[in-house]
Amino acid sequence: MFKGGKDMNEYSVIGKPFPRIDSRLQATGQARFAADFVLPRMLFGKILRSPYPHARILNIDTRRAEKLPGVKAVITGKDTPQIKYGFFRSGMDRPLLPADKVRFIGDNVAAVAAIDEDIAEEALDLIKVEYEELPAVFDPEEAMKEGAPRIHDFAERNIATERHWNFGDVEKGFKESHYVREDRFATQVTVHGYIEPHACLASYDSSGKLTVWANTQVPFLLRRDLARTLDMPYHKVRVIKPHVGGGFGGKILLIGLEYCASLLSKKTGLPVKIVYSMREDLSFGNRRVPQVYHLKTGVKKDGTLVAQYAKVICDSGAFIGPGPLTAYNTGLAFMEPYRLPNFKMDLYRAYTNKVFCSPQRGHGQIQTRFAVDLQLDMIAEELGLDPMEVRAKNALQTGEVTVSGLRIISSGLPEAIEKAAEMSEWKKKRGKLRHLNRGLGMACSGFPCGAMLTAQSDSAATVELTEDGKAIVLTGASDIGQGINTIAAQIVAEVLGLTIDDVTVLAADTEVTPYDPGSFSSRVTFYAGNAIKLAAEDVRNQLATVAAKRLVVSPEHLQFRDGCVSIKYSPERKLPFAEVVRAAQMSGPEGKIIIGRGSFWPRNAEWPDPVTFAGNASGSWSFSAQVAEVEVDKETGQVKVLKVSMADDCGYPLNPLLAQGQMEGSVSMGQGHAMFEDLRIEDGRVINPSFMDYRMPTALDAPREHESYDVITNDPVGPFGAKEVGEGFINASLPCIVNAIHDATGVWVKELPITPEKIVKALKEKGG
Repeated sequence: MFKGGKDMNEYSVIGKPFPRIDSRLQATGQARFAADFVLPRMLFGKILRSPYPHARILNIDTRRAEKLPGVKAVITGKDTPQIKYGFFRSGMDRPLLPADKVRFIGDNVAAVAAIDEDIAEEALDLIKVEYEELPAVFDPEEAMKEGAPRIHDFAERNIATERHWNFGDVEKGFKESHYVREDRFATQVTVHGYIEPHACLASYDSSGKLTVWANTQVPFLLRRDLARTLDMPYHKVRVIKPHVGGGFGGKILLIGLEYCASLLSKKTGLPVKIVYSMREDLSFGNRRVPQVYHLKTGVKKDGTLVAQYAKVICDSGAFIGPGPLTAYNTGLAFMEPYRLPNFKMDLYRAYTNKVFCSPQRGHGQIQTRFAVDLQLDMIAEELGLDPMEVRAKNALQTGEVTVSGLRIISSGLPEAIEKAAEMSEWKKKRGKLRHLNRGLGMACSGFPCGAMLTAQSDSAATVELTEDGKAIVLTGASDIGQGINTIAAQIVAEVLGLTIDDVTVLAADTEVTPYDPGSFSSRVTFYAGNAIKLAAEDVRNQLATVAAKRLVVSPEHLQFRDGCVSIKYSPERKLPFAEVVRAAQMSGPEGKIIIGRGSFWPRNAEWPDPVTFAGNASGSWSFSAQVAEVEVDKETGQVKVLKVSMADDCGYPLNPLLAQGQMEGSVSMGQGHAMFEDLRIEDGRVINPSFMDYRMPTALDAPREHESYDVITNDPVGPFGAKEVGEGFINASLPCIVNAIHDATGVWVKELPITPEKIVKALKEKGG
């Protein structure tokens, strides 16, 4: 349901529930994904992986593989420039094809290119590798102990990253608190669960140009990373992003196949395609970082938060990946959505001999919100307070500045809490349904609209007009299923007074489209949407000058609507849009091709201080509140999610249908992390690399009912008042389900996932 805010009639296109403009292509199978691309004389690549979690590479004999008929190339670490990869310059620790040592089961060792996949697989079996096994360590706390096996020579006690936050006076805050509670919480390893495994086609031509088709979320950053690690100029690398079958953060990091395909193509002079199987992706691809929290919180008698201390231990896996960002996001999640005057955090991210971790939806924050919102309910219960009222009392509001310097320029959190409680019948049901084995739980979230992450954070766009008065948008933004191409078309159509069908969107080609960092940190609509809006307004301003002369009026008195340019106070005086375009472009010496340009990054955002980490890292912050109602079978521990009531402040939903999809998708993913998903790793080996064994929620597990409410705050920086709705929502989805399970059973489970076995065990220990 769409409630509140501006009158919907104010806009012609914005705020309307259009289906995604690529939905027909997707539904009919005409959309082309990376694995669908085929080039003449194309070869197929396969990667040989380490069977050991930690070992020296003594020798690699590729002679038999090279002699196999149909094999065109074999590469090892000796064939690479050995330039290490890292998402940040401060973490260049991964050789993508190591020459000396492997650090996890599945680490790349060699790669082959052959005329078909079967021959490539056979060639892998013919490569002989001599290893010297080394001691391995799999637990981050064990890895940080003196005498633990050293995974990287430069990392003392295997510490990949450590971050220490200290705002206010925590010890004084605890002394002044009425009640102080300490708990340990732990989150598990989860995978992204996209339906399309990693795939890449690389083609290196005789001019020294490398073109890569890859299902990446970050084409411009992939270009950067390939250029760096292959020691090539940026302008000699082109990355094209086709349709992508989901990403959720798992298709951000350079993991090896793009690198190996590029090297094999460079060596053979032929196109090379590598497509992972789902088993490969689950065994050796990216996953969410598991984190352990030792959390201490102090509150006043009425539940007002006073102080919080967190010691956080993170498992980095074999490489640092986005570790510095994970560490920052973990601390950031304590700063919102609740007011907290005193905070301290000591975070340690340790190397282990396991597959490395990557961003995943709600990156670094979903784990924190689980621990904080669960403990908040524990505190409320101890003090005899209503958890909803405790959240409302501590909710950040418009105009506040957090202790770490976050500036809240728009917040609908108080209203979101109120509406979520109202829709769920909180006052009527909460704490009163245990005899029916039912319960309600609430949680809240805040999230940045794209944190300042890279040296070049701007998004850029251009809008061109065709001779018949249609618009073509060029944007570097990456649509990975969230619908930014549709949002782009809506924005341009709204600004120029066109229909969505009048707009064509060309996106995510590093040689054609303007720069954009990619899809991550819920930045796309906020950044790219603003850039596209500015480009469309540039076009409108140019056309307004032409139309004003013909209508004999000042440009500021014109409006663009319903395919026409008219006078605001005299709308019957108008010109067709296409006629104005032709007049602008075909007026002899005075005519010009109309191209609009836009570039955006939020001027109110700032880089966090490198020592204290204080600073307003985002242009704005979204907020949400959710209530889950569950039913628990106390004999089996099985949980059914009956209803989720969702209230979200995304500023202004540019497309309510897409926003609703993001919200319901977050609930499903949060439900999976809360109740089902657990990538099990024993001695460094994934033992459930299949969706048959790695259980994710299906349609049968989905809540029977979703009810939603859009809190309209009309953010002053976001395009048409919009904020993010892609990631922040999941941060409340998980803990609200966990809190509902407690309300139904009376037991707390502090380690994820909350399986039926854990519920039954907790009930038995309680005597229930």
